[in-house]
Amino acid sequence: MASLLPLLFFFFFASPSLVNATSINRDLYHSSADLLEQIKALVHRHPDKLTAETIKTGNKGYKAEITVVTYCRSRKETDDRSKFRILLSFGQHGRELITTELAFRILSVLSEEQFLPDVDAASLNNTLDKLIVKVVPMENLNGRKLVEEGDLCERRNGRGVDLNRNWSIDWGKKEKDYDPYEENPGTGPFSEPETQIMRKLALTFDPHIWVNVHSGMEALFMPYDHRNTTPDGVLSERMRSLLGKLNNVHCHKHCMIGSGGGSVGYLAHGTATDFMYDIVKVPMAFTFEIYGDTAASSKDCFKMFNPVDLTTFNRVLNDWSSAFFTIFKLGPLQLDGNHSKAMASGVDRFVSIDEYLDGYLMERRNRYGKKMEVLDVGMQEIRTYFRLFLLSSVLLLFMFCSRIAKGKSSRPIVSALSI
Repeated sequence: MASLLPLLFFFFFASPSLVNATSINRDLYHSSADLLEQIKALVHRHPDKLTAETIKTGNKGYKAEITVVTYCRSRKETDDRSKFRILLSFGQHGRELITTELAFRILSVLSEEQFLPDVDAASLNNTLDKLIVKVVPMENLNGRKLVEEGDLCERRNGRGVDLNRNWSIDWGKKEKDYDPYEENPGTGPFSEPETQIMRKLALTFDPHIWVNVHSGMEALFMPYDHRNTTPDGVLSERMRSLLGKLNNVHCHKHCMIGSGGGSVGYLAHGTATDFMYDIVKVPMAFTFEIYGDTAASSKDCFKMFNPVDLTTFNRVLNDWSSAFFTIFKLGPLQLDGNHSKAMASGVDRFVSIDEYLDGYLMERRNRYGKKMEVLDVGMQEIRTYFRLFLLSSVLLLFMFCSRIAKGKSSRPIVSALSI
């Protein structure tokens, strides 16, 4: 009994934040396993609208998996490039449980098991007929498990890397207020399996709209996160216009709007949204912050990032699920019905051999559902053979052209008078 006294003293006096911290409300929030099972059951009940796949990969002894749900009103058209494509990611940070609940709500509405108030069903169906929506309901499953085990402030993945700092745009730059615990960017761009999966998914799907959903405040952000400015041009104006409409209708005019780097008070380097806009050339790339309790203690992470009462919980899900269906309706209109992505860059984007191979292999796995081990091993060999093939082709072409040139130069010159 005496040995317990120091522990009790620490628990009650030395660390009061541990006593006062809000725990996960199990009556409101699903566990990660239950949520994914509920989503898979939803897909099973609606095979005419929804499909699901679980993508697994890993490196250096660390394994990760991501479930991707695709909504398309006709499954045979899931590869139809004429449709407007939207990619949504939730749960990139483990402690933001409310975002994964929103993903489930959106999928429930898409499946027509739940309905939005004051929305005409016929008009909604007409909008959805033109879309393919891919939803990643829980990008950071390993980090989420750590939160459920009691580390309620954990935002990183299962080996301590912030997945929203692991992308290649301005990767690794550290601001003066850099917190290595919160913002560890990893050993290099795309060092983490979760980020590798998301990059491949984005390159193969090639969306018109990307939304990365977080919590911690209420905001509608557009690029850039690594600088305090927004992009120039028509697309930037249209992104801001769409966000203004969402703020007025669904965010009750109190959401912050602008670039992530210019609005939130700090710059973030290596983020997903900046990569989507600059590299994937997504015409409209956003980061949404759907909830934040500014009165909560910084040590009470669950309360800071997630609603703790039923009324607020339902309000957040209702407001933001409606906001996403407004995006589904207005997004194509903001791009003038033009489904090409040339406006994003003015020229076709360059895709490296590595990106192409990664994307190609992911597409094969997505389409046929086969376990393709080359995603995990052998990629370097495939790249090497591909490069050797290109090199040998160039050399053969050079030799062929040289022979032709030599042959022409050795021919005798015939006088025109002899004809």
